[in-house]
Amino acid sequence: MEKTVFSRKDCLIGGIVLAIYTAGLIFVSCFHELWFDESQAWLIAKCASYKEMLTVVPHYEGHPPLWHLFLSVFAKNGAPAELTLKAVNITLSTIAMALLIFRSPFPRIVRFVLPFTYFFFYQYGIMSRPYSLTMIAVFLAAITYKERDSKPWRYILSLMLLCSTTAYGILLSGGLCVVWTVEIIAGLIKAKKAAFFWKDKRFYPLCLILALALVYMIMINPADDCYYGLVDEYSLKAALTSIKSYECLIILPFETWSGVLIGLERIKDIPAVMAAEIVLGLGIWGALIAVTAKNKKFFTAVLPYSMLCCFMSFRYLGAHHIGIGAMFHVFIFWIMAEQEGGIVIPGFFKKINAKINSVLIRRIVKAGVFIICLAPVIYSITASVNDMTHNIGSSCLADTIKENHLEDRKIMVAWEYIEEEETNLEEMGDLLYKLLQILKLPAEHVPITENRTYLCPDATMIQPYFDKNIFMNYNVDCPDDLYMHYKYKEDSKAVFEKVREKGLPDFIIGFCPLDEIYDEETLEGVTYLPVMSVEENLCFKTGIKTGNVRMYMREDLFDDYPDLKWIDDQTDNHY
Repeated sequence: MEKTVFSRKDCLIGGIVLAIYTAGLIFVSCFHELWFDESQAWLIAKCASYKEMLTVVPHYEGHPPLWHLFLSVFAKNGAPAELTLKAVNITLSTIAMALLIFRSPFPRIVRFVLPFTYFFFYQYGIMSRPYSLTMIAVFLAAITYKERDSKPWRYILSLMLLCSTTAYGILLSGGLCVVWTVEIIAGLIKAKKAAFFWKDKRFYPLCLILALALVYMIMINPADDCYYGLVDEYSLKAALTSIKSYECLIILPFETWSGVLIGLERIKDIPAVMAAEIVLGLGIWGALIAVTAKNKKFFTAVLPYSMLCCFMSFRYLGAHHIGIGAMFHVFIFWIMAEQEGGIVIPGFFKKINAKINSVLIRRIVKAGVFIICLAPVIYSITASVNDMTHNIGSSCLADTIKENHLEDRKIMVAWEYIEEEETNLEEMGDLLYKLLQILKLPAEHVPITENRTYLCPDATMIQPYFDKNIFMNYNVDCPDDLYMHYKYKEDSKAVFEKVREKGLPDFIIGFCPLDEIYDEETLEGVTYLPVMSVEENLCFKTGIKTGNVRMYMREDLFDDYPDLKWIDDQTDNHY
């Protein structure tokens, strides 16, 4: 296999860049706290049996089990959660960037800057999730693409790894295989050998990845009681008739690198920003189509990428998912750059450039392009700084529990529920919304129509720091499972009955409507006072999404824990 040959100086600089990248990940990770997704994966790897990882968990987690199986090697053998997750993810991300720096055909500036962009550094390098494996798979696929016809197994194995990382990986690898299959059949028809397709050496690798993809699709098909965000309330029909879905589809290519709408609640509804991103998004779609068509990679690029973007826009999208599009952009330009003659620029681009005679306009265009290209690096730096200076997870709550030896106390943790008439408090403004969330009295709430007792994200972020379930109501039916079950169609009355048998909680974390569990007589004269308040922040590009979690202690226990004080001296801030 031919590979890009760099000079000794280039390799030396590349090694320095890779060392800086790795050192940056290590430095930021020293401050990073585990977020929910990271904790959830570790707890599954630690507690779920291998049978459950293969046959049950994927129906609720929505992606193949490779990441959980990989982590289980460490988690089931007593490795510490935080240190191990960070070490594993940093190692995998460094391998991925080594492939990009030393094997990609891009100019030096591109190879040396890409690792420090937002998704490749912060989102997939600092946050420990399966996307570090996805990066490796995509870059291996790019390396092996050129010789896919002569050495098909290398390419297919790369795509099989891609398939095994996420559901989005299944989409991309499936789209690439469909295009490749059509190319193979077209070539065989032209050579009058179509009748012997099954004898072609590419036939069996394609059959194998098809079988693997089908197995994975069966594995991740959501269970009837699976909860996965707004998809439950937001039907496909509603998505197809919503203008916001089409706006998302248009802006995704720009959001992948420089956009600021997805994931930043404050500005997503500003018309001027949306209009600007729609124009830029359409421009990138047009440029992508034009460049790939000119370089004879139109279907290879557009079919898999359209499948990815449509799934994200009309079915399911988390802000962190859009970085997979960045990987695919790199893949497409990588394989075009490695073809004979490199990337060919469409003629009309040159004509447009030639018609711009104004020096001022040229400078403005260059400045705009520079800012857009620099934005992903700025986002990476901003998110890293925000991560280092803000609480991300709930490790401080875990520390408080350990320091005060509360593990054997009865601790209740908040669960998700649906109120009869939810009020959109966010419309009141960020400051007022936060204030109401902080001062909300757990004993005062509107009627609850549905309790989802398994959904306890705060518990999931605290449990990695303990070897046993420390919460009286967390997975009460299966207390040995420390990970959160994405179930929401359970018999909540039966669950509450089991919780009620344990008596009143000593401590409460988050907002718990106690009157859903206990009767008025039991709660008569019982008061819980706040002793700790914790901000949980989720960083995305330049923004921070902030939540607040409080720990309450039953009033009669104050003499037993002199280190825990009643915070916010407000007589009504209790329940």
